[in-house]
Formats: sequence, structure tokens, C-alpha cells
Amino acid sequence: MLVMGTGAVGGYYGACLLRAGHDVTFVARGANLEALRAGGLRVTGAMGEFGSDSVIATHRPESVEADLVLMCVKNYDLAPAAEAVRGSGGVVLTMQNGVEAPERARALLGDVVVAGSTGIVADLPDPGHVHCVSAYAWVRFGEFGGGGVTDRVERIGRWLDVEGVEPIPVPDARIALWEKMSLMCGMAGLTTLHQRPMGEILGDKDLRASFVAIVGECDAVARGRGVPLPDGFVESRMTYGGGIDPAAMSSMSRDFARGRPIELETFNGAIVRMGAELGLDVPVNTAVYKGIRAAT
Repeated sequence: MLVMGTGAVGGYYGACLLRAGHDVTFVARGANLEALRAGGLRVTGAMGEFGSDSVIATHRPESVEADLVLMCVKNYDLAPAAEAVRGSGGVVLTMQNGVEAPERARALLGDVVVAGSTGIVADLPDPGHVHCVSAYAWVRFGEFGGGGVTDRVERIGRWLDVEGVEPIPVPDARIALWEKMSLMCGMAGLTTLHQRPMGEILGDKDLRASFVAIVGECDAVARGRGVPLPDGFVESRMTYGGGIDPAAMSSMSRDFARGRPIELETFNGAIVRMGAELGLDVPVNTAVYKGIRAAT
């Protein structure tokens, strides 16, 4: 296994795979790479405390052969990361936020790419230290063009079926990606713009209405792009959103507060752009997008 991007997400899933006995190489850089080499990787929080004092970590994945590459870098690092794992010999599972990463990765790497999304709330408070806030960690994955659960998707499911990970193979990854995208446009956009947690966002009448509108605009854009979303999509997403920890802040809101690069173009910015391409009006996503841009 090769973990491209040992941040909170890559670090957590890589640590789970390592604990289960898989041969895992972690790709990192800077202080995080130094910490991994010097003291290993530690996981704390709601999913338990575990890790290893000794892990294999590198900043040069080009020479690593792998059965499975977990692509856990941010979207803005996807292109160079994809180039770095070209020729690894394995399946590349994209785990980026948003809905465009699988298409971009396939354009660079071809058919080795399988599309995925993950549900986990975690942070990297210190180099080499992942803190998991959520009491869940799932990965939904499948073929990007649909067509059912293929043999390689089943194989990935067996590899990921380890303690601390819930693997969920799906027949059409596009639906899974848009299910997360619609919620994240609301959660990432509104928690970043207002710097308030999910409980306060959904508990405020006006902000909740904005959240519903954002999800509705995502629904319209997805259907306009030919994604076969199920009936009652907006309602089901809001029901799911109501179960998110009220204290949760999005990773984008935390990055924004710390002055780090954010994935605004991955979320609300992408909906604005896709809406324009389709001739669809997406006023609430547009307002959130412009508001966050004005504050950066």
C-alpha cells in the first residue's frame, strides 16, 4: 500500500492498514516527513489510540511499487502526485474532496483510477499525530462510470476491510461523490464563511435555509451533468447532515482560520463554474463563494 499525502486522512487510513499487517509506505514532506521518520505515526481520538514507532516514510514515491495507492493529497496537489505514482503498477483510489478528482486523475493515469470518497473528521494537530474527532471512518468507492461492483472494486474492499475502516463498494461512484459534495458545499462553505460549527449553522433558521438551498443547487447541477441521483436527494442529504456532530467544523474552515490554502474551488467554486457551463443559476453557492474569496 502507498499512501500519497500523510495528512489527517492519509495518516489515519494508513495507520489502520499498517495495524492490520499491510506493507504500507507513507509519502509526506517537511516537518511531517521528519516526524514520521523520527518517531513514527500516532492516532488518538474517537477511534482509539494506536500507531507505530517505526514506519516507512519517503518524499519520493516514484520508485515504490504498490498494489493500491491511496491518493490522499489535496486537490491542488493532485496533478504532481498523480505523475509521481505513474507506473506504480497498482490501482489508484482517489479520495479527494469534490467530484472532479477522478476525471483529472484518469486523464493523467488512465484506467488504473478508481473513484472514492471518505467520511471522517480528523485533524493533524502535530507532525506525525492524527487526532480523529468522528467515531466513524468510511470509504465509499467504485467505478466512475457506473456499471456495478467490478472485481477490482471487490478486491479493494477486501484490502480495506480492517479494524477502524468501513469499506463501502458502490455500483456508481458518481452518486457517492455527489452525496458528499452537496453536503460539503454546505458544511465547508458555511462553516468557513461564518466560522460557526454545524450545530449553530443548522440551528439558525436563515443559515439552515441557505444550507438547503446549497444542496438543492448541487442536486440541479449534478442532474444537469447526467448523474442519476435518486429521488428525494435533498431531503436525504439534510437528514444525513442533521446527524453530523454539532461541534464539527469543516477542514476547510480550520485551514482558513489558520491561514492555509483552502479548497474553495473544489466546493462552492466548482458549483459556480459547473452551473455557468450548464446555464443554471446557483445564487447561494455564488454568494458563499464570493464571500469567502473576499475574506481571503
